[in-house]
Amino acid sequence: MYRVLLVDDEPMILEHTRNLLDWKSLGCTIVGEAHNGEEGLTLLRSLHPDIVITDVVMPGLTGLEMMDRASDLTDINYIFLSGYQEFDYVRHALRSGASDYLLKPVEAADLKGTLLKMMRRGVSAEEDYTARYGEIVAKVLCMIDEHYSDPDFSLGSICENELFMNETYVGRLFQKRTGKKFTAWMTEKRVAEAKKLLMANQDASVIDIAERVGFSTSKYFVEIFKKTEGISPSQYRHLQMK
Repeated sequence: MYRVLLVDDEPMILEHTRNLLDWKSLGCTIVGEAHNGEEGLTLLRSLHPDIVITDVVMPGLTGLEMMDRASDLTDINYIFLSGYQEFDYVRHALRSGASDYLLKPVEAADLKGTLLKMMRRGVSAEEDYTARYGEIVAKVLCMIDEHYSDPDFSLGSICENELFMNETYVGRLFQKRTGKKFTAWMTEKRVAEAKKLLMANQDASVIDIAERVGFSTSKYFVEIFKKTEGISPSQYRHLQMK
């Protein structure tokens, strides 16, 4: 279980954070709560938590100062919650090694997403996929990540050459576990990679990018991109460069 310490000078925020999630289902347990940075630092040294969820601005010792003073304690992940949106707070928190910075009032989905992302650090893609979707679907997802640029790559080829299993069965299992059909997942993967290439290679043509992410023709690529993003690849690149 991940050991979690909550630090905030507002009792209502502490209570809100404590009741926001089903901690046990995430593999977490709250081991302590502190009402200011000084108290938080004391509990940091005595409880040795894995995760600290803390306010930034508190009387006396701030959350950032608390983290700085506990820099000798390794393997602690900090998540900052604050109503302050100034960039300096964000920059300091992230440069000092914070896992994330969330604005109050924090939503359950945002905090859960941050916790899950933090827990997956250092875990391979296959291990991550296996934990979430099961071994068979994990193998399919890893194959997609590896071969999405091949226009001839398909679920049939995976089942025939890698899994040696019935394509219909694997397709149904994939949709049940991920909530998406294989073709839909593959399309989203290719479009996501295309968006990265559009920005990273601004001199590359749409035809070139279509080929690099596995679309059989640039016309089909543009058609799918418009359908998923609402604009053409060229328009997307132009808007992102503004």
